[in-house]
Amino acid sequence: MVDVNIKYDEYAAFPTMMYKFKPEKRLLLHTEMATYIKVQKCDENEVVQTSSDLYKLSTFRDLADVAKNVSAEILQKLGYKYDKLEMTGMWGNWLKDGQSHPPHTHSNNVLSGVYYIQSQKESSPIQFFDPRPIAHHMKPVNTPNWQNAGMLQFDAEEGSGLIFPSWLQHWVPPTKTDRISVSWNILPRGTYGLADEYQYANI
Repeated sequence: MVDVNIKYDEYAAFPTMMYKFKPEKRLLLHTEMATYIKVQKCDENEVVQTSSDLYKLSTFRDLADVAKNVSAEILQKLGYKYDKLEMTGMWGNWLKDGQSHPPHTHSNNVLSGVYYIQSQKESSPIQFFDPRPIAHHMKPVNTPNWQNAGMLQFDAEEGSGLIFPSWLQHWVPPTKTDRISVSWNILPRGTYGLADEYQYANI
């Protein structure tokens, strides 16, 4: 191969944007949120998931406000226009040893998120899958990194949160230790599409 020094530009084409945030822990009622989630009843071997209206409760209100404020900044940065943001659901999750969340998306929303209230070193991460089916037709051997991996993961870091597109498939593999989190969905209310292209809706 000829050794030629050629300069080139790099572009992130069709990137899937994800965001990590860490609010001041003193602003959020970690112990109270965890206690509320743990007292919810379920069958012994089932994952504990609360009702989806936690944002209405005073214990979770500050977290809901943080999630909406960060989402508003993200949408502004990405150049989206909307009338108002609505949190359509917020619920708690408690995974115990050996439990997992199967692969899923959050339909009928635009942004979703998760915040970790309690976790330990061996608590399972959240894993996201490359949404481009055609990208996997050939996979040369590589050292996985942010540019070439078909799956990316984030540790369940206590006191941190993630915001991601609601359509992005993800799951939580079986955990070895307890893991308590709060998840939510957000829908920008306003105009979708263009009326003159017959692709219009006011949601």
